[in-house]
Formats: sequence, C-alpha cells, structure tokens
Amino acid sequence: MTNQRLHAVVDVASFISLLLTAIFVPFFLDKNLANLFIIPKQYAFIGLVLISFLLFGTKIVLSKKLSFRTSVVDLPILGLLLVSALSSIFSVSLYDSFFGRGEFFVMNFIFLAFLGLFYFLIINFVNSPMRWRVIMDVVIGAGGLSALVFVLKLVFKFDLLAMIVSPVWNSFDKLNSVFGLWLIIVFILAAGQLMKRSLSIGRSLAYFFSIVVIFASLVLLSFNILWWMLLCGLVLLLLLGFSYIKDIRTGWLSVLFVMLILTGVFIIFGSPKSLQSALPAEVALGIKPSWSITLDTMFSGVKNFIIGTGLGTFNYDFSRFRPESFNYDNMAWSLRFGQPFSTFLSLAAEGGVLTLLLFIFIFLFVLGHVFQVWLRNRSMRSTSQGIMGSKNFDREMMEDLRMDVFLVVVGWVTMTVGMGALYFSPGLWWMWWLLLGMIVSGLSFFNADMVSEREWAIEDTPQYSLSFSFVLIITMAAVVMLGIWGVRLYMAEAAYTRALNAKDYKAAEAELKMALSQRGSSDTYHAALAQVYLLQAVEMSRAEKPDLQSISQLMALAVNEAKAAADLAPKSVALWENLATMYENAAALVPEARDWTIKSLTQAIELEPTNPVLWWRLGNNYSVAKNWEEASKSYEKAIELKRDYVGAYTGLANAYEQTNKIDKAIEKYQTILSSASNNVEVLFNYGRLLYNRNKEGDRDNAEKLWLEAARVQPNYSNALYSLGLLYETKGNKSKALEYYYKVKDLNPDNKDIAAKIRAIVGGN
Repeated sequence: MTNQRLHAVVDVASFISLLLTAIFVPFFLDKNLANLFIIPKQYAFIGLVLISFLLFGTKIVLSKKLSFRTSVVDLPILGLLLVSALSSIFSVSLYDSFFGRGEFFVMNFIFLAFLGLFYFLIINFVNSPMRWRVIMDVVIGAGGLSALVFVLKLVFKFDLLAMIVSPVWNSFDKLNSVFGLWLIIVFILAAGQLMKRSLSIGRSLAYFFSIVVIFASLVLLSFNILWWMLLCGLVLLLLLGFSYIKDIRTGWLSVLFVMLILTGVFIIFGSPKSLQSALPAEVALGIKPSWSITLDTMFSGVKNFIIGTGLGTFNYDFSRFRPESFNYDNMAWSLRFGQPFSTFLSLAAEGGVLTLLLFIFIFLFVLGHVFQVWLRNRSMRSTSQGIMGSKNFDREMMEDLRMDVFLVVVGWVTMTVGMGALYFSPGLWWMWWLLLGMIVSGLSFFNADMVSEREWAIEDTPQYSLSFSFVLIITMAAVVMLGIWGVRLYMAEAAYTRALNAKDYKAAEAELKMALSQRGSSDTYHAALAQVYLLQAVEMSRAEKPDLQSISQLMALAVNEAKAAADLAPKSVALWENLATMYENAAALVPEARDWTIKSLTQAIELEPTNPVLWWRLGNNYSVAKNWEEASKSYEKAIELKRDYVGAYTGLANAYEQTNKIDKAIEKYQTILSSASNNVEVLFNYGRLLYNRNKEGDRDNAEKLWLEAARVQPNYSNALYSLGLLYETKGNKSKALEYYYKVKDLNPDNKDIAAKIRAIVGGN
C-alpha cells in the first residue's frame, strides 16, 4: 500500500514538472546573462523535463515494471531526431549544431531532443481529461498574465519586469513580434473556450479577461504580420464554431465575427495611431534574400540538399551565399544575420529537404488523424462507445473535451502557419510541441489507436534485478553529468556577462578567463578576451611615456586569443575579421603582421565573397603596404559589389593618385559626388586633386567644393585652411586671413598656422 501511494505521488509530481514549463518558459528571465531570454528559458525547460524524466524512472523502479505509452507519431518524431542528429554530426559547425549559441537563438540538437522527450512525457502523464484541461487553463492563464504585464508597462507605465530583471518589453521573447504570436495562440484557446455553453461563470470571467488584455496588447503592438496570423486563427475558430452551432453561444460567435472584421480593417488601414505604442524597430533578414540563400544552400551539393549544412548554421549559409543585391539594402547591407525570415526556411537550409519533409509529414500525419476522428465522431456522435473508444468517461464531459481538442488543433495549425512568417524562439518551439502533445493525447480519449500501452514486468530474479539496476544507475549518472555540464555552461555565460559589464579591463580579463576555465571551447569568449587585450594596449599607448614592451605583450595576447577563436570556428567570417583587426593593430609594432592581416581578410573573403566591406579593408591594407596594384583591384571589386560604396571610391582614387593617375582619381570623385555631397572628406579631397591638377576651371571648382565642405561642417579645418591657401594664391590676402584665423581658433596651439598669419600680416 505504501509503495502504491508513493507511486501515485511520483506520478503527480511528474505531471506537475511538465505543468511548470507553462509558467517558467513564458516568464523565466535571468539578468545574470547577456541574453535574458535564450539560455534561461532553454535551461528552465530542460531542467523541468529532466526532473519529470527522473520521476518517470522512479515510477518504473517502484512499480517493478517498465510501463509507458507510445503514440502513432513516435516513429516520425524519432525519424526527425535521427536526421537532425546526422545533420548536426556533419555540420559546418558541430558545436553550434549540438549546443546552439548564447547571444542569439538557433535551433540545436540538444534542445530539439528535449522537445521530443517533452512530447513523450506529455503522452505518458497527460493521460486523463482533468490533467489535459489543467494544462490548457495554465497556458491560458500564463498568456493572460504576460499580456497584463505588457499592458501595465505600456499604458500605465508600471514596469513590473524592471523590478526583477533589466528593463525588457515583455517576458516571453526579445522580439515583440514573437511575443505577439504567442499571445495570438493563447487568444484562440481562450476565445474558443468562451464559445461553449457549459462554461462556469468563474472560468468565463477568467477567459474573458485574458482575451481583453491580449487583444489590447496586439493593438499596442500593431505588427501587420500579427493581424494576418490573428485573421487566420479567427477564420478557423469561426469554422469550428459553426460546426458546433448547436452547442455554443451564438452571441459570442457574433463577437468573434466582429473581431474578424475589425482585424481585416486593421490589415487594410492599420490600427489607430493613437492606440499604438512606440516600440523598438525589429531588424530581420528579408524574405527575398532568405529565399535566395536557402535555395543556394540546398542546391550547393548532395549532402546539403539532403541533410543541410547543420542545425543552427544559417549564419554560415548567409555568409557563403549572401546575394550581391543585399548590398543595396540601405539599412541592413553591413549586417550579418544568423536567422532567416522564417522557421521553414531555417529547417530547409540547416536540416535539408529530409528534415523539412519529415516536419511537414508530422504536421500532415497528425492532421490526417484529426480529420479521421472528426469524421468518425460526426457519424457516430450518438454512440458513446464510438466517441470514447475504450475509455469509460462521462459522455457530456467527453463531448466538451472533443471540442477543446479541435480548438487546440486550430491554435496549432495557426502556429504552424506562423512558421512561414516568423523565426521561432525557444518559447514558440515549446508551445508548438506542447500543442502537438495535447492534440495526440486528447485524440486518444476518442480513438484508442492513437496511443498504445506498453508494459514489461521485471522478473524478480538476481540477474534481471542486477541488469535493471545497472541500466538505471547509468541513466541517472548520465542525467547528473548532464546537469553538472549545464551548470558549468551557465557559470561560464554568467562570467562572460559580468565581463561585458565590467568597469575596467582587468576585471573583464579576470571574468573572461573564468568563463574560459568553464567552457574553453567557446569562440565567443576567446574573441572577447582578444578585444580586452587590444583595448588595454590602445589605452596604454596613449600614455605620455608608453611602455612598448607591455604593449607588445598585450598585442601578442590579443592575437593569440583571436587566433584561438578562429581555430575553434574556422568558417566564421566574424572571427577572421576579428583576427585581421588584431593583426592590423599589431602591425604598428611588428611590420610582418600586415601580411597576416591580408591573409586573414583573404580567408574571410573566401567565406563571404559578396561583402564589399571585406574587399575595402583588404584594399586599405594593401594601400598601407604600398601595393597599389592589389589595392586598386580590391577597391574595384568592392565597387563592383556595391556601386555606391563611398569608401571604396575614395580608396581607389587615393591609389590612382599615388600612382600619378590624377585624371582617373578625379573621375572617381566625380562618379561618387552625387551620393556623397555631404561627405566633407570627399568634398575636400576632390577639391584638393582639382587644385593640384590646376587645369582650366579646376581651382574655381575646388573653391566651390571647399566652400560646400565648410558649409556642411563649419569647423572642418582642412577645408578652411585650403580656402585660405586658395585665396592667398589669388592675392586676396584679407579673405585668406579670414579663413586662417578660423583655423587658428580651432587649433590654437598650431605653430604653422600662426606663422602663416604672421607672414601675411608682416607682408602687408
């Protein structure tokens, strides 16, 4: 009897662990980490799943039999996990594919595996209508509460989250658009509940409150894509309502129809400006470059087509297949993106066609079973056994539950459609798998074929007991080791965050070394430490009597750390750029480092050939090395990739000037002048070349350019001095003095300008 009671307690505790994910994933944040959302939510989710799994093992020990439930979707999910594992093993970045990144979210195999385990535990522990309903109510409550916190912050200026962590806009995700999709799914679940006639007053008020604050949040957000998602959900919800027209509140159905019309109006005309809030702009890779990069990745080889480049590696795909047209995006051309426009494109590029097809198969396979149950229940609605299969539950309750299951299907389908428009975060992935588990578990109440009971009794013999105990000990040891490893990763990330917030370089250095002691394979930590050493060297070089030996030692350390980072992730363009920066600074002390800089930039260009910035930097380094031929080629390539790249034009003009091709240099300035009319450096240097060439009309044009430079930036000494020199040459000494005095006011300690003024005044 005691064993049975303990068995029941463990069973309930396992269910509670799963239930807690509906609270921790939407709300858990950690101010000790650089990104408050990514690692904390994944860790909270994985930790709760591990606890539930350990309790599941404890339940087996207590019952002395291996008893579990399997579903019809298990094999497709196992296939998805197997293909994802292969994709990760043969990834361009093994570490990113298995463990993800801390600064931004990418799908990784560890997280995906725990999502699959989460689904398995839902099937095993959400085995009664009561538990099923409890999960739905908790999810709706969590959504309503997160919306309330958001409304309080924006409307009433009461920032509850700022009292706990650093100021953030919402508790669910860094991006408000992702938060909005989460609210839409909760809105659908709550609105569907309100359609039912059998709802109690208390639950009706709770659901109504959730709907009001969620809709208010969506109006405050006012992202057009969210209105489209809500429209999709409302259409499906109304179709569900009409199919149950005899069992629902027709008045509430009318309210939903009005909301549908209002949503359509918001899509066409936008929501009222007076109701919208000033939220930070969200920068994401556009749909056109996302499609282009995804297709180029998939068709770049047989392996990439079948299993992709590896989970979480879109940042590498972006660099490799970055389209040239991207260089003309005025806002984002100089940025790199680690995520595509949508989740579907991420699955296709990172996991290949096999991963994408398996995912789509799971979706369609479950929908097929949904329609099967739908049609069977419509034809056998009057037969209790036909509705409930082998379950002996109250018929009225099951009728009510059946509508709830289809309601979850509506939310799940809407969410899957959202995969085509948004990149899913850890919270959205958790919600998608939760809804999948609830659908399959819910359908099992009506269709006994959805879930099967498996049971193997453990023979009470020494050899079986020993074998079973050995397997159990190994499993528990693996879980404990995983937990310890997770703690080390957390401590490393916390130390890294403290380094970012450190007020002096020594403290930052100490924290980064601590982070590396916990996680030495992190390229991010090595790159950050390299930056710290570089900044220390720069600060030391500004001293009145700089210690050259100490500066050299710091530069050597910076180079070594940057090289270690590049060695850990040899296909990361950012790390090769970082290494090139270290070599550039070291070249002041070690001239040979210039060659290393050029090699690093060449490696970066091989990985990201369409980035004009890399070619421009390469040209700059060739210019410093006086290799004007290679410098010209690099600048020309940068211009070929970006026709309006001012920096490349000025660099090329300088290379032409250094090789006495003055006419060609002037030609380059003429080409870029229209798009750089407010760039004082362009105006000054263009005028300088004209002044020095001194053909007919050149100096008059130079005067105009310098006057324009002085107008754009009145304290620009180069233009003011050149104007003074021009007027002095023309014999207009009073005008020349006017500009020389302006230069002297800006540079009171400049002895040359003082001498210039004395010469003119004395000459008068």
